[in-house]
Amino acid sequence: MIINTDGMRQIEANSGIPVFDLMEHAGKAVSDTLKTVISRNENVLILIGSGNNGGDGSVIARLLKDEYQCRIVPVCGSPKTDAAKAAWRKVPRRMKAAYKNIEAEIAGADVIIDAVYGFGYHGNLIGEVRKVFRLVNSSRARVYAVDINSGAEADTGYYDRDALKSDITFALDCHKPFHMLRKNHHLFRRVQLLDLSLPHKTATPYHEMNEEIFFEHYPKRAEDAYKGTYGHTLICGGCYGMAGAVMLNITGAKTAGSPYIETALPESIYTIAALKHTTAVYHPFGYNTAQDVVYNALTHASAIAFGSGAVYMERKKECMDLILQNSRGPVVLDAEALRMFVQNTYLLRFVKCPVIMTPHIGEFAALINQPVETVERHRMEYAACFAKENNVILVLKGPNTIVVSPDGDTYINQSGNEALAQAGSGDVLCGMIAAMCTLVKDVFTAVTMAVWLHGHLADLGREEYAAETFDLESFPAIMNKLLKKHKY
Repeated sequence: MIINTDGMRQIEANSGIPVFDLMEHAGKAVSDTLKTVISRNENVLILIGSGNNGGDGSVIARLLKDEYQCRIVPVCGSPKTDAAKAAWRKVPRRMKAAYKNIEAEIAGADVIIDAVYGFGYHGNLIGEVRKVFRLVNSSRARVYAVDINSGAEADTGYYDRDALKSDITFALDCHKPFHMLRKNHHLFRRVQLLDLSLPHKTATPYHEMNEEIFFEHYPKRAEDAYKGTYGHTLICGGCYGMAGAVMLNITGAKTAGSPYIETALPESIYTIAALKHTTAVYHPFGYNTAQDVVYNALTHASAIAFGSGAVYMERKKECMDLILQNSRGPVVLDAEALRMFVQNTYLLRFVKCPVIMTPHIGEFAALINQPVETVERHRMEYAACFAKENNVILVLKGPNTIVVSPDGDTYINQSGNEALAQAGSGDVLCGMIAAMCTLVKDVFTAVTMAVWLHGHLADLGREEYAAETFDLESFPAIMNKLLKKHKY
């Protein structure tokens, strides 16, 4: 389960377990796990804060005291909460090191336990704490963080540049959004979930996707199916010099399993596309026929992808307006379509069909008129706000792609690898999303399935390809192996 700060507080409150006892449970879970990864001859240093996360650290120290060479230092002054004070009093005095000696304690540690800040942390580090964290990050010690790496926020993905880095972060009871954004912040090498056996009756807006969940929703063709049974996927885009983008849209749609693909594209690239993909139905258009051709193609479409490679496409704005005003199904806006909404996003509020927007971080920064660096450090907040204000499903592409609905449903993708860091990867994804929206009725579910599948096929493909030579055209063949594995 993935839960935010408010949800985790609700889970703890609903458990009926007193705060001190919750600390005991957390401290025991962490100390038991630590005993499997540290040696008795290693010097262990526990850094604690003044809140309940520091209380967890005090419990850990007490439970390690008989078997390990363990020292504990308060980094932010004396414990302040009642439970943290009680836990601190139980730590033997011989284990407590003076803050004035913290530099020597860090230098002599083989293992450092980060129990300074918990999931309630927000903002930036202050002077003295920043100095301590820099010492830890430059030390030779292995670092293990309790729940959240100190200096990082649990819900937003924001982190101070001197936040503590760890080898392993122990997520307590539930994953938090922070844990799902590792590829963006790189603050830990691995996260390990520790079960505290709390009842999980609190609803969460965070969705998950894996191979099992994917195939619970992915349809299997009926024996009496025909080519139109599962609807038509319409792809519209491309221009002279950028024919490849539309062809990769088609590759993506084929990969996801769309049985009927129609493509509206400029006459100048029709021959190129038709020679590459012979099973698609094409609707070529010129400057004077673009609107009529696109409008007629709309009558068949269950879902539409628009914008890939459309930089110099004839009548692109008029075509996009036609699609958004007349589509009967979801519309995926990519690339040039996104650029046409810069400074015009208010127009999205007047669109009646479901809209899915697929920007990378630079395109999104332009849409919301913010610096790229600012968006990178606050991507969760900006994504949620944009989706709600503009009534769209936002697919914010990145190492951990984020999908957010207007209602706050959120998916943080875990699949994929550096092989997807190449031109055309987003075009494949755009086609996959449109195809999945053709096959799966619930739009948010369809989008999360496509985003996960895009990354998962890249993960499977890495068994054969190097990241540097990964072939996006291999997606249909990799998908075929996956479908056969599940007896499709």
